[in-house]
Amino acid sequence: MAALLKAGGPLAEQTPGYQVRDAQVDMAECVAEIIEQQGTLLAEAGTGTGKTFAYLIPALLSGKKVIVSTATKTLQDQLLNKDIPSLLSWCKIDGSVRVLKGRENYLCPQRLELAETTEHHPKEVWKKLAIIQDWHQKTLTGDKAELSTLDENDPIWHRVCARLEFCQANECHAEPNCFYPKIKQKAADAQVLIVNHHLFCADLALREQGVGGVLPDVDIHIFDEAHQLPDIAAQFLGFNLSRYQFEELVRDLKQAYQTESPDTIELKEQTQQLADKIQSFNDALGKWEKRWTWQQFGTDKPAEEALQNLYQHLNVLTETLKQLADRGKLLSALYTRLQTFEKQMKQWLTSEEDNQIRWLESTQSRFKLNLTPLSVADPFSRQRVASGGAWIFTSATLSVNHRFDYFAQRLGLSEARTQQWDSPFDYKNQAMIYHPIGLPAPNSPDYIKICLRAAWPLLQASEGRAFLLFTSHRALQEAKSILTHHWSGSLLVQGDLPKNILLNRFKETEHALLLGTSSFWEGVDVKGEALKVVLIDRIPFIPPDDPIVQAREADLRQKGLNGFYHFQIPEAIIALKQGAGRLIRDTTDTGVLILCDPRISQKNYGQLIMNSLPNFKWVYDVEVAKEKLK
Repeated sequence: MAALLKAGGPLAEQTPGYQVRDAQVDMAECVAEIIEQQGTLLAEAGTGTGKTFAYLIPALLSGKKVIVSTATKTLQDQLLNKDIPSLLSWCKIDGSVRVLKGRENYLCPQRLELAETTEHHPKEVWKKLAIIQDWHQKTLTGDKAELSTLDENDPIWHRVCARLEFCQANECHAEPNCFYPKIKQKAADAQVLIVNHHLFCADLALREQGVGGVLPDVDIHIFDEAHQLPDIAAQFLGFNLSRYQFEELVRDLKQAYQTESPDTIELKEQTQQLADKIQSFNDALGKWEKRWTWQQFGTDKPAEEALQNLYQHLNVLTETLKQLADRGKLLSALYTRLQTFEKQMKQWLTSEEDNQIRWLESTQSRFKLNLTPLSVADPFSRQRVASGGAWIFTSATLSVNHRFDYFAQRLGLSEARTQQWDSPFDYKNQAMIYHPIGLPAPNSPDYIKICLRAAWPLLQASEGRAFLLFTSHRALQEAKSILTHHWSGSLLVQGDLPKNILLNRFKETEHALLLGTSSFWEGVDVKGEALKVVLIDRIPFIPPDDPIVQAREADLRQKGLNGFYHFQIPEAIIALKQGAGRLIRDTTDTGVLILCDPRISQKNYGQLIMNSLPNFKWVYDVEVAKEKLK
């Protein structure tokens, strides 16, 4: 193992400026041991460690079948198109690599045909369908990532993709030309299969239900960006029902009775009644954006009654579809969907299981019913044990104050081996943390204005070249309003343009400030002189009125633990470590991290936060911090 990574080895010969990294060698040897022992490893590797090669090399050399799961498409693309092909070549390994995405990423030829022949569309929709049909004649994969002429978030894709609830493989005349089964078979045959956490957790949920999974059985499971895994698992081990899903159901019901049951007036009337009851429920929730716990929702009698009416109408509609299901494929598929809707709504309305959090999100025009598990530790542990083999979880942010207890507890990994490798970067000399003294409490009316005033000398000294990271959209918009009138350089703001375009413009533009919220706190890599300052407005605590926070803190209190210290603090530290990690991405990078929240120096948990962050030099004088930017 060490021979491959040492000076003069195959990697050194192929990589200009290659440097041996002791932590990388050590991590690779540790991963090899875990693979041999079929054990479980929690591996925190700081930025610059080279953790990707450290887990790939022993996995590839083992000759065993591997799944590598990531949180971001950026890392997926890097693994598929760069890292794994390079290592296979350099190490002279004859192996194959494939990527498998969720079904929704692939075209369904039958749904495309139905959309073209049975629906009435506006002119603009016909144009988009023509684009998809033209691409359909050329593509070998059916992967929408190839379809660059269509916006990736265009709702037209939902009408033609290979979603499970629309699939009738046994009766589908397009099945021989269906892309998804072919892609899935190639994935099963590969030595290395790359997936994302969402697909892995969808597979986990299916296996937990006793249904066959979509992923092949493998010998090695590797999770990069693993800190995101617990929350993603919670999404898939629960469910949500949104207004969008209900409206989609109404649209498909209309299409079904027009094409397969035009003589059934009852179905037409019941479909319109469903649309009316969806609107009535949304109206009953009110116009304010809100997150409701189950208990809060139960005190709103008009809203509760409107939801019960919606549920009862679903029961009636399901019975109607039961009588019509044999008239056509759409009606048959809709009957199955309605059964699922009915089952999930009943569970949301009546479940009293201790491990389930029922909650609701609403705005003036939207709603979403959510059921989220209180913990995913038991199901995740069950499926890990059932699958066997080696399991490796790695990220730059798994530990809290150099301990892995929090992450291990969330996934049921109490017996896992843990190992931490620090970044090889010289943080003490490369970066400073500037913590302004005298800031007001974060809930003060002028807090953002005062933070920007404290940071202003550094933003001027760096001539922009700064990320300003906020914990809420409200704070971001307030900062945007202030800076629009005071910053003479470019102001790039999340929401104004797609994320990738904002990042490219930031790298290409002098004197730019980039303002972002949670999606810019991680997975963003800007090296060199383009980024010199990162500002974080406050400790990223989850709002205390969040239903999931309330439920998890209540559960911890029942166990005799402090919910704030055992849930909020670890969550905030992991997020803060991710945000801080945007600053130093290479051995030659330098800069200043501005941490504005006064609670870091005033509260007793502040030292825990400080101990968990990268080992930057802390300063409290803005003039000292300015020296780092000269």
